[in-house]
Amino acid sequence: MMKSAQDTSALIRSLAREATEKEPPQGLRFHRLLLLAAGFSLMLSIALALGVFGIRPNLPAVLAGTPFLFKFATMLLLAAGGLALVRRAGEPGTGSSAWMMLIPGFLVLAMGLALDSSGFPLLGRHGGAVPSCVGAIVLLSLPALAAGLSVLKRGVPVQPLRAGLAAGFLAGTIGGAAYAFVCKNDGALFVAIWYGLAIVIVATLGALIGRKALAW
Repeated sequence: MMKSAQDTSALIRSLAREATEKEPPQGLRFHRLLLLAAGFSLMLSIALALGVFGIRPNLPAVLAGTPFLFKFATMLLLAAGGLALVRRAGEPGTGSSAWMMLIPGFLVLAMGLALDSSGFPLLGRHGGAVPSCVGAIVLLSLPALAAGLSVLKRGVPVQPLRAGLAAGFLAGTIGGAAYAFVCKNDGALFVAIWYGLAIVIVATLGALIGRKALAW
């Protein structure tokens, strides 16, 4: 029984390689579609964040400030790594070192933690900061998660659970980038822990959905 499962898995990988080798235009379309979906999802999530939580009166000053730039840059760099992981999941045989694309984002996050002397509290500036932050990022991630899973269906995801996990990670970072526009909690430790928790939740959701939705 074990051998049969291994043979089936090997056959799927073989078919996936043949599909990507024989149809390079399809792979090109997949890559472009993924980039378009991620870009559109980011803009949509930012619009939703500003529409739901309101535009801060001092927004121009906020956007030029170090706390916002730290949050936004970290999320975008992690999203770049998420894009590489989703592409690899949808195009087997490409991007064997896709995980290395995550390193810049984690390095910036680590630098922020090391250099942060703001003294901002871990639990935020008010009692409901943590649940509102985590819940908002999860909600703002849903459009990107739906888009990522839809794009993956056009690819060749031979490992549905991992593909869904990658799509969820990408969606979570996009939701975090969007929430940075309205987030008033600027501590690096707050960002690392609570943004991170929200991303983990969305990644887990993506894995659970992808396991069935992306199955062959």
